[in-house]
Amino acid sequence: MKPSKRLFPITHVHALVFVALLNMGAMGQEKKAAEDLSESQKAFCSKNSLLEYAQKAAKWKAEVDRLSENNATEGSDSDILCLGSSSFRLWKSINQDMAPYKMLRRAYGGAKYCDLAIFTPKLIDGLKYRAVLIFVGNDITGSDIDKTPGEIVRLANLVIASIRSQKPTVPVFLIAITPTPSRFKFWPKIQEANQALEAFATGQPNTFFIKTGTSYLAANGEPRSELFLKDKLHQNQQGYDLWSSIIKRSLSSVVSE
Repeated sequence: MKPSKRLFPITHVHALVFVALLNMGAMGQEKKAAEDLSESQKAFCSKNSLLEYAQKAAKWKAEVDRLSENNATEGSDSDILCLGSSSFRLWKSINQDMAPYKMLRRAYGGAKYCDLAIFTPKLIDGLKYRAVLIFVGNDITGSDIDKTPGEIVRLANLVIASIRSQKPTVPVFLIAITPTPSRFKFWPKIQEANQALEAFATGQPNTFFIKTGTSYLAANGEPRSELFLKDKLHQNQQGYDLWSSIIKRSLSSVVSE
C-alpha cells in the first residue's frame, strides 16, 4: 500500500499559526492561574504594582496554602521564621544546624521576591515568631525577566512591610544571594543586587543584612564547589554547616538564644 499524501501541505504560514495558537493557550492558562489568586491577593497586587507578576506567581498558590494551613498551631514566640526559596525548603537539618535557635520554615522552591511579596501576607497570617530570616536567590538567573537591583529592593520592602504590619518591631534579616557555580557568570549582577539590599537594610529600623559571598569563594575567586550538590546550585551539608555558622553569628548579635 502506498503511503497516503497529505491533503494540506504544512507551510511556513501554518507553522506560524500553530505557534500563535500555542501561545494563546499558554496566555489563557496564565490568565486562569492569575484568577486563582484570592481576592485579597488580587487587591494587594493592584495596590502595590504587582499585577505584571500575578500570573506567574499564581502557580505557587496551592503550595503557599499548604504551607500556611497550620499557622495557628505551628508557630511560637520563640521561633525564627525562614521565608524564601528552596535553600530553606531543602534544609532538612535546619533545627540541628541552627540549635539552640528554634526554626520555622515557610519556603517553596523557585521563589522570587515578586511572588514572595504577594504571598507573604498569607504565609505569616496568624503565625507566631520572634525574628525573620529572608533568603531569595532566583531573581537573577540570566533570563530576560531578571529583576534590576532597584526592583528587587522594592519587592523586598513589600515583603518586610507585610511583616511589619503584623509585628512592627520584629528583627528582619536579609541573607545575601550566594555565589553558586551554576550561576557564577551572573555574579557581577548578583553582587549589585546584594549591595542594593545591604544599603536598603542599613537604612531601615530592625533590619539587617547578612553577608555570605566571600565565605563561599575560593582563593581563586571562584565558588567553592565542595559546598554544593551536583546541580551546582543548592548547598550540601558542608554548605549548610557554613551557612548556619554565618547566620547564627548575625542572629546572636540581635536575638538571644
